[in-house]
Amino acid sequence: MRSNLGFVFVLALMVLTPLSTMFEQPIETDTNFNEIPSFLTPEMSEEERLELATEMWGSMPEASLVSVELTPATGMIHMAAGSFDPLFSEGPDVLASFSRDNDAALTGLAMVQLHDGNRDAFQALNTDYDLTVLDFFHDEGWLVRLPSPPMDTFVQLENDDRIRWIGHQQPQWRLAPDLIHDGITTPSITLIPASDLGFGGYPELATDLVRYGAEEAWCDAWLCRAVISEGDGLTLLRNIAHDGRVIWTEPSAELRVHNALAWSIAGVQDVNNNATFTLDGSGEMIAVTDTGLDQNHPDLTGRVAATYTQFGLDPSPDDTNSGHGTHIAVTVVGNGSGDSSARGVAPSANLVMYALEHDPTGVFGRIGSIYDLLRDAEQMTARIAVNAWGLNGNFGQYTADARSVDQFVNDRSDMTPIFSIGDNGGQGASKITSPATAKNTIAIGASTTGADGSVAAGEVANFSSDGPTLDGRIKPDLVAPGVGVCSGLAEEAKFPAGPSCLTGSHATGNSYYMQLSGTSQATAVASGVAALTREFIREQAGVSSPSSSLVKAAMINGAQDLGTPDIPNANEGWGQVDLSRTVLPMDGTTPLNTFFDDNKPLSPGFGLLYSFTLDPSHGIDITLAWSDEAGSANAPQNQPRLVNNMDLILVDPNGAEWIGNHFSSGSSISGGTADDINNVERVRIPAGTLPASQGQWILKVLHRGGTTQDFGLVMSAVATPTPQADLAVFDGSIVPSSVNPLRNDLIAISIAWVNQGTSQSVGFDVLFEDLTTQQTLTTASRNGLQSGQLDAITIYHQFATTGIHSLRISIDTTDQVVEMNDANAGTDNNVYTLDVEVMALGVRVVVADDNGDLPETTEERESNANMILDVRNDSGIDIPLAVLHEGTGNQSVVISSTMVQVPSPERADFFLPSQDQWSRTFDESTNFILTAQGSEDANNTLNLRLEDLDADLTTNPDSPRYVRAGTYVVDITARYEFQPTVAHSQRIYIVVEQLDQVSVVAAGTNGLEAEPGASSFFSISVKNTGNAPAQYSVECFSEHRWQVMLGGSNSSQLDFEPLNIQEYLPMAVRIIVPLVAGGVPAAGDTDTVTCYVTSFTDLTMNFTEIVSIEVLPQESFDVHLEDDDGRVGPSHLSSDNAVDSGQKLYMNLTVENTGNLAVALDVRVQPSNPLWAIRVSHDGQNDSRTLGFTIPPGQSTVVVLVFTVPITAAEGDSNTFTIRTERSSSNFRSNVTELVVRDELALSLSGPENGQLDVTISERFTYGEFSLRNTGNTALGLEWTHGLTPDGWSVGFANPVIYIEPREEKVVRLGLIPPLQAIASPSSFELLVSVNGTNAGRFTEASQMITVGVLESTYANLTVEDETIRPLEDISRDGSSSQNFILLNDGNIPFTGTIDAEMLDKNGALRNDWTITVSPESVSELAVGESVTLTVTLAPKEDVSRAIGSLSITVSSGDEVITTYALEASTQAAVGNQGLLSGLSTGVTVSLFAVVFLALAVVARRVKRSGELQDDGLELVAPDSHTNPDTMGSRRDEVLDISSAVHDLTSGEVSQEEIAKALMQSMDLPSAPAAVPSGLPPGMPRARLPPAGMPPAGMPPSGLPSPEKSLPPLPLPMQPIAPVQPTIPVAQGPPLPPNGLPPGWTMEQWTHYGHQWLQRQG
Repeated sequence: MRSNLGFVFVLALMVLTPLSTMFEQPIETDTNFNEIPSFLTPEMSEEERLELATEMWGSMPEASLVSVELTPATGMIHMAAGSFDPLFSEGPDVLASFSRDNDAALTGLAMVQLHDGNRDAFQALNTDYDLTVLDFFHDEGWLVRLPSPPMDTFVQLENDDRIRWIGHQQPQWRLAPDLIHDGITTPSITLIPASDLGFGGYPELATDLVRYGAEEAWCDAWLCRAVISEGDGLTLLRNIAHDGRVIWTEPSAELRVHNALAWSIAGVQDVNNNATFTLDGSGEMIAVTDTGLDQNHPDLTGRVAATYTQFGLDPSPDDTNSGHGTHIAVTVVGNGSGDSSARGVAPSANLVMYALEHDPTGVFGRIGSIYDLLRDAEQMTARIAVNAWGLNGNFGQYTADARSVDQFVNDRSDMTPIFSIGDNGGQGASKITSPATAKNTIAIGASTTGADGSVAAGEVANFSSDGPTLDGRIKPDLVAPGVGVCSGLAEEAKFPAGPSCLTGSHATGNSYYMQLSGTSQATAVASGVAALTREFIREQAGVSSPSSSLVKAAMINGAQDLGTPDIPNANEGWGQVDLSRTVLPMDGTTPLNTFFDDNKPLSPGFGLLYSFTLDPSHGIDITLAWSDEAGSANAPQNQPRLVNNMDLILVDPNGAEWIGNHFSSGSSISGGTADDINNVERVRIPAGTLPASQGQWILKVLHRGGTTQDFGLVMSAVATPTPQADLAVFDGSIVPSSVNPLRNDLIAISIAWVNQGTSQSVGFDVLFEDLTTQQTLTTASRNGLQSGQLDAITIYHQFATTGIHSLRISIDTTDQVVEMNDANAGTDNNVYTLDVEVMALGVRVVVADDNGDLPETTEERESNANMILDVRNDSGIDIPLAVLHEGTGNQSVVISSTMVQVPSPERADFFLPSQDQWSRTFDESTNFILTAQGSEDANNTLNLRLEDLDADLTTNPDSPRYVRAGTYVVDITARYEFQPTVAHSQRIYIVVEQLDQVSVVAAGTNGLEAEPGASSFFSISVKNTGNAPAQYSVECFSEHRWQVMLGGSNSSQLDFEPLNIQEYLPMAVRIIVPLVAGGVPAAGDTDTVTCYVTSFTDLTMNFTEIVSIEVLPQESFDVHLEDDDGRVGPSHLSSDNAVDSGQKLYMNLTVENTGNLAVALDVRVQPSNPLWAIRVSHDGQNDSRTLGFTIPPGQSTVVVLVFTVPITAAEGDSNTFTIRTERSSSNFRSNVTELVVRDELALSLSGPENGQLDVTISERFTYGEFSLRNTGNTALGLEWTHGLTPDGWSVGFANPVIYIEPREEKVVRLGLIPPLQAIASPSSFELLVSVNGTNAGRFTEASQMITVGVLESTYANLTVEDETIRPLEDISRDGSSSQNFILLNDGNIPFTGTIDAEMLDKNGALRNDWTITVSPESVSELAVGESVTLTVTLAPKEDVSRAIGSLSITVSSGDEVITTYALEASTQAAVGNQGLLSGLSTGVTVSLFAVVFLALAVVARRVKRSGELQDDGLELVAPDSHTNPDTMGSRRDEVLDISSAVHDLTSGEVSQEEIAKALMQSMDLPSAPAAVPSGLPPGMPRARLPPAGMPPAGMPPSGLPSPEKSLPPLPLPMQPIAPVQPTIPVAQGPPLPPNGLPPGWTMEQWTHYGHQWLQRQG
């Protein structure tokens, strides 16, 4: 029992921790660390622990936003085929057959590289060129699909300054190098299809893969798999590589569940009573993907939401082989019903199972991508996905499956997939199985438990695979107890993977539970912990849908470092799961505060800062996790797959930085470099590492590059959020109006700063300087800033000299503000410097005014550059430009325009692509010649038209699409074509005012009415006709508080989804009339519903709609039929009721008036068989069929139905009862139930007494009797069989009964003859006698085993010594003759006996006219198998008769005759005058012989004529008897055949009345048996008669038709009601009378009867 309780401890200590939710800290105040509460009472109740956990959890304080430097670009592109800088290399080498230099022209695929890591900026390229992003390459590279025609876009991108390089992707680069070097060595390959194939594209790709050479293939939007034929690999690879629909191909590996049975142990140390927590997984749906599931396991009752097989290898969800899936499921959610010691981790959670195993073979595999599988689970509301399996190969690799998992979690951030890492411990590093190698999963290894002398708890199990991944990421993420887990075993499991444990067993004999070890079991435990962690966050913190990142961060933050502190490492990752440390972390008796942040998006180049006052002596644990985008499919396995690079940094009061994942001996150390590999970063300072102190600590989350990314963040420490100001300048704090200002040109310079702290600052000063000229440009005193507020001023300045000018802004130079970071604390972020290159005069671009006049002053130029678009009347704007040459000589000038952009709301120097598409059109060439300043052609004017392509004012004037509101920016640059450094840019701002316009329409508001319980609805439609996104809200109120549902929700208040410009959305408003309660609502009642539509963006909007709904009359009632087991289903679903003969069955018919009117109802019962008794009772009324009553509104009543089954009802008899409850002929409810008399097939067989049958050696059978009784209620056809006997034995049934009626008993005899000289033994062998009873395909069997013994037997055989001579015939009258006989002892004991001989006449009478001598007359002690020769001598006496005599020789032993032998003996004819014709002369004798011969010839001819067909032969039979019709004289031959007459019975006379009576009786008899069973004892008499002395009664007559012949069926007479007769599978033919053959009938007469029966059947 100790081992059985072991696993419970793991659940109690690591898992079942009942704590509550996360609340925000109520106030933010300074903390006195001497007053921190201590957890001093280990006997605290669960409620007190719950309250404590609630107090210690809270949201992160408001963070301040800062700008950060992006990760520097390297210029390299990393692919699996190799790494290269595309500006200096053409890329990895390729084979000629896998090369295509113009690949983009044929596939549309192109590789694009940016200058830096701001991948959000890449979205502008997508918008400008309609690119489709398919994959990402480190560093700053993208695989894109170009629009058609692709090469036009290719050329345009080559000339775009935002792109560093664009090139073709060689086909070979899309293949895993192993496929090129080694060929296809696996039975299948995995492909990643492009994401832009669209509807129907993926099935078409699968079809083409087969056409390319695959045996079979399947594809979905995320994965393809192709099965390979031997020898077809190279052709297939070449076709795939050149197909632009596939972006990556790699070898596949089979799936394998992770068990390590070799280390099977059970349990851990005793249960710790202090771990009394009550989290149970309630409200969580958990998806398990595994071998299958025993859905009827007692520990899962009522909580299996669904089982699915669409992703598996066969349609059965059963767990028929190892039972692995059931073990995992019960470990996660089992409730311990079978045995409380096996209670799962989350016993109140619900389960959805995906079965993947192929039951007949046990093969574990998958059809479809993991993305589709997880998406299906998510649609089933599962948020934890348990996957205790992985690929058996590709270890440590970032496979297509791993990428599919990352893609899904990035798309659906609240799903947490958990995978086991495999049981490959001891096989080296990087043996993690995919998909556990995915970034966004939680990869689980196994830890020890220390039970029964095994490895002590607190270590990593030796079978658990080692990390890291091949690209260096930390895996496993966590470990969990996985040794000796006792959990559920499937009832149907044929090959359980482990030994049984605990108590209880299934009906099949399988135990309820078995023990298994492995990372699979650890994954199940960790998945339960994840469910409880999610429950804790969800139920109490108001985080209704916590992200996977937050769940992962919380679990890792609370993990326990096993053994010597050394996390993170390749064995345990971040440690062992520990729910107690997650929800209530402690330092001894001191509880720690826990703060969290979730789903907060962060753009690249920005960071968030959190400020705390904390005491580091109690330890600090911080974990940052984010669901990264899917990694590159084309990168080499050693290249990091991180896309979004985020950093976690903790800054102490002294400014020292603790960087995420920079560890030594299990603890963070200051300094180091940032991690750019993992998407989990931790800072851990164990308790006692730092001394107690108070100070300001800053927590930073920085986004170094990639795309906008949200994250989960958890911190545990004794800490209090401390609001504090932090003034900061940033990259973009200095923004000149011209990137390259001209000397002496007056430009505007904007300088900005921000308070990125968490509290308001006091006033401060600003200093702006030109360090190059040692000139102060401006100073200013500024008022205090709110937290997160940005401030800016603009100055105007002229640079007097060309070259580089270093501009510097400094804020709070007098230290008026106490800050998190400045020159005195933290990092000084109060100073920013920008170098500006001032150009010499050369070319200038300006904007003319409305009259075409050119601006002359700086102010005029800036004023002209700020334009307003007339949004109501125009969809674009014309910008009149003038390019002014201020240099000497003629110059070729180029003018260009950037795309239309919008300023970032966060940073003035960041610009984002416009959501609308804009075109830019110059009205003349952008390349022209300008002459020297002052000459006639020194200036050039041209117009730039900017057109919003999404705007449309003409197509539908009543609902125009305006230009989107906002401020737009476009930079116009003019430069010397051949001297690009001489340039000038003019930034133009275009303002589009916001139009708040909306169209609200209500429809279907008239005539609303509904019955109680029903609903009616109308709709309110909102269309945003303005030029900016807007959001609207609808709220409805019911006068009588009836339920009002908006859209698909249950709420009466609902916000529309934000509506973009011209977007339209209808909102259904459903009004539900409540059900009748106490007669109300009554017919004609009304309710008034008022709905208001308001806008979040236009506070003046208030649309009101008032509708009325009327209650309709409702005449409604419900009827439910119930038996002892509950409700009987509707007619088409109700199951039959099995009953016994004579039984009374009670049912209740509950009738409820659900309407708002009283109803008068009749209940009628109509049976299909009216002979069964029925009683209908209600409120004192009783009737056999019908009764009526009235029910008031909202009331119910019960009608009692009693059905009586006749005592005479036979098996299979049924009666269908239709219970009709009706208001009228058209308004009724019908319930149907069918009563069926149970079938009972049973036989009882008993054999000889004590099961012993003793036989003697003899020429006759020794019989044993077997008594057979039909104990069921069904007539049965019988078939008898017996087991095999030793050689030489003869065995058979004397009278095998082939049909037996219910409750009938019959006796069957079994005969045996042992072989001669068989050795005497009480137990020679055992013989099984069996009888099989059948009826309509059903069968039952009875058998009896008997012991056959051989008794001591005296037996001898007598034979003629020489059968070729006949010395005893024609013996001379005066002589004698002798013949020798052999007497052989064929018994099994020595033989002693006498030999007697006598002569008998033809009638068997003794003759005395012979002298007989036997020598010897006796034998004594003749040994077994020995023989003796007997001589018999005959001598005729004088008066001997010439008649032939029969010599009978009898061998006796005592009084018993052993054997007899008979042969003929005769004497010679008389001699002399003693003959018959001796007195006649020779002539007379010859004449007499001639006459006799002639007479014989005449008689013979007449006999021959009598056998012809025209002779009916009636003279040969008695009158009124019946025989076979004569055919070809067969009847005559039978009559004249005296050879068989010895055993025939004399025919008697039977009247015509007896024949007719027998025929009438046969009409109600069951059909004749199919055939007489084989197995009659060898040597039994022919003609199918029993052995000599056995009566023929009960035996089938020999004249029955052969069973192989098909006879017409016997029609049964029609009767009003007839019980259903059991069907016996027999051949058609005349039936046997119930009592055997009628008295006086012969077989011949019975045959005639059969013919008569056939004639009556036509």
